Amino acid sequence: MCEKMKIPTTARALLLLLAGIVLLCISPVSATSQIVIDPVPGNLMTGSIIELSGSTTLPVGTNLQYEFSREAADTGKVKYGEYSGAGGIIPVEKGAAGQIWKVPIITEGYAPAEYTFRIGKEGSDDRVSVQVRLIPGNGTPVPTPKATQGTRCAEFKSPVYISPGGTLAVRTLPDLNTRCNILAKGAPLRITVATSPGNRVGIWITNGFPVNRFTRYQMISADGVGKAEFDLPNTTEWRSGQYFIYVVDGGKTLEVLPDEKEPSAYIPADELETKLKVYEKQNPYQKFMILLEEPVIQMNEIPDAVSGTPVEISGTTNLNAGTLIDTGIYPPDIDRMNQPASTVPAIPVADGTTGYGSWHAVINTSDLPPGEYIVKVRTGSTEAVRIMVLYDRLYDPGISPSGTLIAKTYSVDPETKTVITGTPAREAGFPANPGILVVAYSAGIIVLGVIINNLRKK
Repeated sequence: MCEKMKIPTTARALLLLLAGIVLLCISPVSATSQIVIDPVPGNLMTGSIIELSGSTTLPVGTNLQYEFSREAADTGKVKYGEYSGAGGIIPVEKGAAGQIWKVPIITEGYAPAEYTFRIGKEGSDDRVSVQVRLIPGNGTPVPTPKATQGTRCAEFKSPVYISPGGTLAVRTLPDLNTRCNILAKGAPLRITVATSPGNRVGIWITNGFPVNRFTRYQMISADGVGKAEFDLPNTTEWRSGQYFIYVVDGGKTLEVLPDEKEPSAYIPADELETKLKVYEKQNPYQKFMILLEEPVIQMNEIPDAVSGTPVEISGTTNLNAGTLIDTGIYPPDIDRMNQPASTVPAIPVADGTTGYGSWHAVINTSDLPPGEYIVKVRTGSTEAVRIMVLYDRLYDPGISPSGTLIAKTYSVDPETKTVITGTPAREAGFPANPGILVVAYSAGIIVLGVIINNLRKK
């Protein structure tokens, strides 16, 4: 018989070690084994710059993607417009004892609450996370958007932030304070700056939501009287949402500039503001916010009206004050939809009280017969549609006292179809001639006598 081959103990150990190495090579490496977050202090405050840091085994220069977001509160979701988090990409750096990473976050405008910080390798969904509690800051109050009860939208203050000691004066047209910072896409916005003559002014625009990845920069110069103007680019193709505008007084030199190789590279708001804070004494700035929305026109319901009487229409819009909107009144006949039966051109938009503009117009229906009409209020491709019903004056309950019907009688020539005579108006139920009453009374007596006589014969 053949003797069984025995594997030496050392060879067996080497095989097991080799198998373990192979398993490690083919197994995915999680972020928890690659990235470590340093302990987070429990006294981080709103209105300050906090720094979250840690170590990693990833090589220097590797991009890490982070997100700082607010957890849902017991009372519901985060209020619209309230600063609820940030995100961005930072590189791995070389530290004294290995690779490290640091993420600075500005908490100005943040509400005291529980937040979650997540970080991982860019392009990977694997993240490590930690809870971060922000407590109310005890320093200078931070200009924070606050929701106001009794109003439709949150009450936002513009500018959101002003550098202490800065002499820069900034005005927006339209005034963002009258519109709760709401701006319709495509609507113009002009920024006027007053500073020292010849000063350079930097305009930064960056999106408040990292998913949009939008940043623009423009440098303008003040004229001989210290005035500089900047018109917001056409925002028609921009994504809806929150945008921040930083107006920086650069004096003779602007310290924070875009990347020369990628001047339109996205810079998160927190990252940009961290850079601006470093040079705030030399380059004071003001921070504004806009809430960009799709253009919309709203029209209130139109009550039924008597044909020939004026009909009032009204509504609201997020379009700028002074924008002209047109009104068309169309019959429901499909073949005539392209030809309005009546128009009310050039209705100006006025500033409202809830962040939206208002408009009002009166429709002249003197040439419109009773029926159903389609009312369209529009400007460009934005419109609102309502149904207007006009009825005949004959059916108007308000033209006579309650409970009575007014009637008239006429004599008409059967040949010419013209009215010959007419009687005054009278209440229904009364005969046109008193003689008719006498005849009717006499006929009633005769009929009653005949009935009584027949009953006696029986």
